Amino acid sequence: MKMIRWLYPGLRIKRWLILLVLSIFFVIFSAVRFVYDSDPLLRVFDVVLFVFSFSVFVAGVKLLIESFFEAIYPGKNKELIDIIYEKRFLSKGPKIVAIGGGTGLSTLLEGLKEYTANITAIVTVADEGGSSGRLREEFGILPPGDIRNCLVSLAEVPKMMRDLFQYRFQEGDGIKGHSFGNLFITAMTQVTGSFKDAIEESSIVLAIRGRVLPSSLDRIRLKAEYSDGTTKEGEDKIPDEDKSIKRISLLPQDAKPNPEAIEAIREAEIIVLGPGSLFTSVIPNLLISQISEEIAKRDVMKLYICNVMTQNGETNGFTAFDHLDAIISHVKKNLFNVCLVNSGRLEHRLLVKYAQEKSFPVIFDRERFKKRGISIFEASVVSSSNYLRHDSQKLAKEVINIYNYRKRRWNVWKNK
Repeated sequence: MKMIRWLYPGLRIKRWLILLVLSIFFVIFSAVRFVYDSDPLLRVFDVVLFVFSFSVFVAGVKLLIESFFEAIYPGKNKELIDIIYEKRFLSKGPKIVAIGGGTGLSTLLEGLKEYTANITAIVTVADEGGSSGRLREEFGILPPGDIRNCLVSLAEVPKMMRDLFQYRFQEGDGIKGHSFGNLFITAMTQVTGSFKDAIEESSIVLAIRGRVLPSSLDRIRLKAEYSDGTTKEGEDKIPDEDKSIKRISLLPQDAKPNPEAIEAIREAEIIVLGPGSLFTSVIPNLLISQISEEIAKRDVMKLYICNVMTQNGETNGFTAFDHLDAIISHVKKNLFNVCLVNSGRLEHRLLVKYAQEKSFPVIFDRERFKKRGISIFEASVVSSSNYLRHDSQKLAKEVINIYNYRKRRWNVWKNK
C-alpha cells in the first residue's frame, strides 16, 4: 500500500518515473539492436537512439531529484549543487565562536556563514535602549535586538523574510519604533516560556546557519565609571562625549554565563572578538568571569578585530592598541594573540561626514602591539558603501585567511 502512495496525483513524481522507465527500455533496446544489426545504417541509428535515450535518462534522474528537493525545501531558489556544497563542505568548516554585539557582530556573521556552518555567536544582553529596552522593561525579558540582528545575518531564508524581521513600525500607539523581529522573539518567549527556547525556535523559523547564544541568561545592566569619578548606569546612557570612560562593570557583578556559551568556547578552533562598540557591546561579554577564563585557557587562534573608526562618547581619541589595552585592563589578562586592523583607503567625503559626528579613523600604533607580542594583520576590510564600517565579505575572508596561514605555520613547525 505504501508503494501505491507514490502514484498519488500532484506529487510531480510519476512523470519522471515514467520517463526513466522508458529511457532505460530504449537504452537496453538500442544496445541489443546494435549487437545483432549487421546493416551499417541501422547500427548508426542504434547508436543515435542509445545516446538520445541515455541523455533522457540522465535528464530524468536530475528532474526527479529536483522534484524531491522542491518538495522537501519549498521556496529555496538554489541549485542542487549549492545545497550539497552547503551541507557537505560548510559542515566541515572550522568551529568559530564570535563574541560581541550590535551591528559589528552581525556584519561579521553575514560573511562567516559563507565559509562554515559551525558558527556560534555569543551576544551581549545588556542593551537598554530603543525597542529592546522597552520590551525588556515591559515584559521582563532579555533584550532581543542584538539577538535578532545575529539571527537575520545567519538566516538562510528568502530576503523577504529577513526584511520582515528587520522591519521597524513607523506608526501606531505602543508599536511605533518596535521591529517585527523583536516582537516575534518576545511573543515566542511567551509561547515557549523561556528566552533561550524562543531563540532556538526563531533559529528554526529563519533556518540559520550556526547558533546564536546570549552570553548570560541573567538580566544584566552596565555601570560606567568615568575619569572624573562620576558614574552612570544603563547601556543607553553610558556614551558621553564630554567624559572619558575609565571602567565598565556588570550589575550584578556575579552574573552567570550561559552554559552553552562556555561549551562552545571549549570546542572552538577560532575565537573572534569584535568589531563593535568597545565598552557597551564587546567588553561586557568578557566581564562574565567564566567566559574570559575559558578564553584564556584555549590554545587556539584568538582574534581581536579593531574598529575602523572611533566612536564618539566611548572611544574618542583611541588608537588601535588603546582598544585592546582597554580589554586587557578590564579582564586583567591578554586574551588575544592576533589583531586585525583595516589598511583600506577611507574616502575623504565620508571622513568629512564622520568628523562632523566626532568620529575619526582609528590610528594603528604598530610598535605597541609588537611590545606585547601580539601578531598583527593588516588588510583592506572596509566597506565601499556610504558608511565607514567593515565589509562582511572582506572581513570574513581575512579571518579565514589568517586562520589558514597560522594553521600552515603550525603544521610546518610540528613536522620539523
